[in-house]
Amino acid sequence: MYLLTLLAFYFHQIFELTDGVYQACRVSFGSKSHLWENLRTTIRMLVVEDWAHLMDLLINPDNDEVTAIKTA
Repeated sequence: MYLLTLLAFYFHQIFELTDGVYQACRVSFGSKSHLWENLRTTIRMLVVEDWAHLMDLLINPDNDEVTAIKTA
């Protein structure tokens, strides 16, 4: 279990260092806690297509059209 946790941590660090959109979000929000709080809030309120769309919405909130989706 410990080795799997270390492996997950290393993958997370690699993705964090190589993902330009995530880095732009970090710069935009300043701290990780502020970024993740905004991610949680956005996920609770909106349905997004994928991770890239969510990050783009956080970086450019005025450039996206929000539509309501009726759920059954």
